[in-house]
Amino acid sequence: MSHFTKLAGLGLAATLLLASCEKDEDRAIMQPGSSLAVTPSTNSAVLLQANASANAVTYNWNKVEFGYPAAVQYTLQFDKKGGDFSNPIEINAANSTTRVLTVSELNSILLKLKVAPNTAGAIDARVKASVGANAAPVISPVSTFTGTPYLVFIEYPSVYVPGSYQGWAPDKAPFLASVNNDKKYEGYLNFPDASTSFKITPARNWDNDYGVDPAGPAGTLKAKGGDITVTGPGYYRFNVDLNTLKYTATKTTWAVIGAATPGGWDKETPLVFDPVKQVWTATLALKADELKFRANNAWDIDLGDNEPDGIPDYGGKNIKVSAAGTYTITLDLSKGAGNYNYSIEK
Repeated sequence: MSHFTKLAGLGLAATLLLASCEKDEDRAIMQPGSSLAVTPSTNSAVLLQANASANAVTYNWNKVEFGYPAAVQYTLQFDKKGGDFSNPIEINAANSTTRVLTVSELNSILLKLKVAPNTAGAIDARVKASVGANAAPVISPVSTFTGTPYLVFIEYPSVYVPGSYQGWAPDKAPFLASVNNDKKYEGYLNFPDASTSFKITPARNWDNDYGVDPAGPAGTLKAKGGDITVTGPGYYRFNVDLNTLKYTATKTTWAVIGAATPGGWDKETPLVFDPVKQVWTATLALKADELKFRANNAWDIDLGDNEPDGIPDYGGKNIKVSAAGTYTITLDLSKGAGNYNYSIEK
């Protein structure tokens, strides 16, 4: 064998040995040096909007060692109870081994995971430790949390409806809301009197109010127009479009209908309006089945729930009742479009 051949063979062997060492090193850093566990300061809480900025729960976990110097990043993950964390809600904790959640933050997590407002619901939490693409993350076992969220009031652009029914006071008037911020407003108002006059104001003052246009078709508005009048007491659905200067006022009475209700899908069961709480309500024996809310004994205006999340949707999916029993049903349409809500509670 020539001297050159021997040198080439030695070089090849050295190259193979070096490659083998590099692969062994790669395999070594793929193996984390410790496990991970997460501990909450509490396992349950009833949340109140008045305490939104207060601390609700603190999650603590141990530091993870990956067997070599590494900048470990921790992520707190949440999913519905029994979920697979394929699409978790994530909160970045950077390199910290603790994370405090405020009442507001925890409430948002619960609502996003479809826990109904004012109802206790369970969610799962875990922590992920990672150092990048070269090493598999370390995942803690799941910790279960039971929380009762509150319904968040969302402030949308609004117009106000001062009138004879409330003393012509725009600063105290009920409002209609524009969910899409497109100058189209909706809301429900209760008029207890035989005849009610009112106006529409873009702010809580009389600077730029709208009233009826006597020269236009019915339902036409005009800046600084005359008083708008509705005849007959009742609970009215208002739609106001300031782009076209049009409005509608539709008197409504509400009921539930569906296989879960006493009348099935053939006969609706009326709800009763509570003028103090400004809600529609009834206590009924329900079956384990489905129902919807419906106005005026017709399908022109009906409410289901697409999520379901306790927030009704026009024409939405049937609302499921999980078990037979006696329930108090409440429908609240008093807070303007975008903040309607309902509850079905045993």
